[in-house]
Amino acid sequence: MTLPKTADSVIIGGGCMGASVAHYLAERGAQKILLLEREKFLGMGSTGRNAGGVRHQFSTEVNVRLSIFSLDVIARFEELFGISAGYHPIGYLFLLTTPGEVAEFKSNLAMQNRLGVTRAQFLSPDEIARLVPRVNLDGIIGGTFCPSDGLADPNSVTQGYARAARQLGAQIETETTVTGIQL
Repeated sequence: MTLPKTADSVIIGGGCMGASVAHYLAERGAQKILLLEREKFLGMGSTGRNAGGVRHQFSTEVNVRLSIFSLDVIARFEELFGISAGYHPIGYLFLLTTPGEVAEFKSNLAMQNRLGVTRAQFLSPDEIARLVPRVNLDGIIGGTFCPSDGLADPNSVTQGYARAARQLGAQIETETTVTGIQL
């Protein structure tokens, strides 16, 4: 491994986020992209330690907009990157226990719907029981559910983005600890 003395873009961390940043920078024509990962393999940090939940249900516009873009990519990942993301749109259910949570989540739903997440919905306890018959509803006063939310394989997503980034000219180095940055 020979690290370049300079780079236009340096990405620290080779998980899903780092690999996707490298890919999208390269796709947009950026040059001299260097991704550095301290572990032996990509995706061994938080990417490799999560369940792979993907969802539209967020409380800020920027995260909802990012999720709309991201879930579209995840749903078409194999077509775009030649590897399945293992996407399973099984839905994502939030259970709410206080009137304050209900008000907050209803406000979030209005914003999500306005931005185009039209399948996200508020559910009463009876509707939750029909959706998930075995759920314990003690103390539950409502919930939100979006059927297009679900699970994806974080490792496959990381590897797909990394491979595409390399093909577009990004350099990716593992077993490289970053100890400082000079501008």
